[in-house]
Amino acid sequence: MIRSNDATGVFDHITMAGRDACWQWHGAWGGRDRDRRPYYGVNGKRYLAYRLVFTLVNGINLTSEELILHSCGNGSFPIGCCNPYHMRVGGEKENAHDMMEQQRHGLPKTVVRAIRRLVDDGRTHAQIAELYGIARETVTAIATGRSHKETDDDVR
Repeated sequence: MIRSNDATGVFDHITMAGRDACWQWHGAWGGRDRDRRPYYGVNGKRYLAYRLVFTLVNGINLTSEELILHSCGNGSFPIGCCNPYHMRVGGEKENAHDMMEQQRHGLPKTVVRAIRRLVDDGRTHAQIAELYGIARETVTAIATGRSHKETDDDVR
């Protein structure tokens, strides 16, 4: 059950450690595994803690399409960074790009390059998937360019 808290109470669950350091969340978490996010309840409604902090600090209300992007890459568990100096507003496309740049998509660039080389060498997507312990569909998405698109520094 969500508690009825004052919005500013969110700061009671954060270690504020200066402008440059991540401000770690010590409150409730939602989600599963590495997709866990920090949450805080206000008047019966659940908010992402860092989104609430950003709103309170900057005095703006975000639309549902606007996302909070972290320059530090530590928005999820175990840090849940709530430092407003590490946040900016963006959309889905910019968030996906950030995830690739910060390698938060689950596969390091070196592995993506290796998968592409194995595909080029004639290995089946199923063989590669088994080798790396990932879904065959992930290998296919990499091979066809649907995901993990090449950046300037990617070479096959």
